[in-house]
Amino acid sequence: MNTIPQVIRDIQSRFPDLNAQYYRESKTGPFVPRTFADFYQDSLDFGSGLVSLGVKRSDPVGLLSDNRREWTVADIGIQSCGAADVPRGRDVTDGEIAIIYGLTKCRCVVVEREVELKRLVAKKPELGELETVIVMEDGGAAIAAPGLLVLDFNAVLERGRKYRAEHPGAIEALIDQGQKDDVATIIFTSGTTGRPKGVPLTQENYLLHVSGGRERMNTEPGNIWLTMLPVWHSFERIVQYIALGNGVGLAYSKPVGQIMMKDFAEINPHYTTAVPRIWESVYTTIQKKMDSSSMLARGVFGFFVAVGGAYASLDNLYKGLTPSFKARNRVLDTMVSAIPRLVLMPLNALGRNVILKPIRRLFGTRLKAAVSGGGSLQKKIDLFFAAAGICLMEGYGLTEAGPVVAVRNLSTLEAGTVGTAFPGMEIKLLDEDGNECPPGKMGVIFCRSAQVMKGYYDDPESTAKVLSADGWLDTGDLGVMTHDRALAIVGRIKDTIVLLDGENVEPVPIEKHLAYSPLIDTAVVVGQDQKHLGALIVPDFNNLTEYAKANGIAHEGIEDLLRKPEIRALYRREIDEAVNHHKGFKSFERIYDFTLLTKIFEVPRELSAKQELKRNEVNKLYEKEIKAIFS
Repeated sequence: MNTIPQVIRDIQSRFPDLNAQYYRESKTGPFVPRTFADFYQDSLDFGSGLVSLGVKRSDPVGLLSDNRREWTVADIGIQSCGAADVPRGRDVTDGEIAIIYGLTKCRCVVVEREVELKRLVAKKPELGELETVIVMEDGGAAIAAPGLLVLDFNAVLERGRKYRAEHPGAIEALIDQGQKDDVATIIFTSGTTGRPKGVPLTQENYLLHVSGGRERMNTEPGNIWLTMLPVWHSFERIVQYIALGNGVGLAYSKPVGQIMMKDFAEINPHYTTAVPRIWESVYTTIQKKMDSSSMLARGVFGFFVAVGGAYASLDNLYKGLTPSFKARNRVLDTMVSAIPRLVLMPLNALGRNVILKPIRRLFGTRLKAAVSGGGSLQKKIDLFFAAAGICLMEGYGLTEAGPVVAVRNLSTLEAGTVGTAFPGMEIKLLDEDGNECPPGKMGVIFCRSAQVMKGYYDDPESTAKVLSADGWLDTGDLGVMTHDRALAIVGRIKDTIVLLDGENVEPVPIEKHLAYSPLIDTAVVVGQDQKHLGALIVPDFNNLTEYAKANGIAHEGIEDLLRKPEIRALYRREIDEAVNHHKGFKSFERIYDFTLLTKIFEVPRELSAKQELKRNEVNKLYEKEIKAIFS
């Protein structure tokens, strides 16, 4: 098989009655299943509808929508007729709309709602090629759009059914013509580090993930995968192909606490995917509930969480899964950990199966694994879920790599790392002089595989900066390799802060340690070209308010509270406790001054749709506050 549509055709022929999709027709309604056979026919109908509208092989077709069942139908339908989709989420700016769909010269764009239709209409002068807009939600096609053909999604499906009746086998023949080097999609980077760049990915890029994902995840036909991250992004996109390509159904949810947890309970999935922020949010919610419990309940809970974390660490040591950044004697590790592990085993079993079981039940009764990507997990989060018996598979990748570079293996979780290279992927780390780094030494991560893009869309200059002639992609990320070839992520070159005295500082590890504090929601380390480091601190406003109440600190709103000398002193202590030489930080990595911000970071201002920090944007938005830190 050469293409994703060919894979879907094979899956639906073998498992026609298994469910490919689970979706809600209303916010309060139950999940509605859709079989692989019906999903495949929906995709063929949509693809045929596009053909009837004049879409041809290799044409770019815009896909401007967030997660929903129609997105996946449109995606497979577009690829079925040999075209390539150009996806983006609804958080896109007007400027990005002009760049993305202007550069690719899309003649047809599929949008989610009339809001996106109106935005396209407003940008029509800059989108000279645009002719047709297809609206997923009913009623959107009623909007007046001079110079454009506007159609409902269902109307396109109906056109497709009519076209198939008049041209039997036509869309199937187009699927047969598909080749591995066909462009499947052009994904534009989110622009967190500058102007968005288009990344064309071929059918081969995605096919390698389907087989590699099955190997790492141990998926079985009939499993269910709860999907909630932005599907236009490369990470969640490949999750959908790994799932559907292996007979696993997709249940559509949202990364919002109440919605997500309700969906876990109802759909009872086998797999899910989330970014660190979501796991941190779940962790914080659980901790807050325990804080309001009795002293006895808090003590018992804390004890068994500590036991579970300690057991997980000892178990990793015993099984040879502790990261070996320095050469380790695995026999000695096993001997040293054997007895303590044995002692803690019954307590761990009691905690996991009785005390902490309610945590695991929040995610249903069948969860095999949850993949965490888009950033590094805090160690305390990793150990917390391990103590509760929830398997978090941390991974690493980037759009230009198709995207998965490395991921933990479900059967041999390499704790404290993002796992070993994904099947078919080569990884090497280079130092400043271009020499390959030995295990334990930090370097820039380079990767090579048939998964990796061939180059940015219509941008040879940017391509030459990151892709060598022999196919090595410069990720721009900093990492450390273990002796067992597992990878740990340190930060990004572009994030590196250079102080006036020439010291290079990686902000991410410092920010993680600061976020360990229950009083800190988010921390951003600053200090480029300064004598020392500073930090923008977003407090955890719920915990801070509770602290103020418990300590009798009267205030009139958050802004007034943050001005209180005792609150500033509180955060000074929290920062100094998190970042000091006892925690392994050097003197120049200490935070000398800070500013407390009055609002949490939000999408799409400070955070991307994937919940990543938009560091450049933060520097612009809080330029005044940053200057004040160093004045």
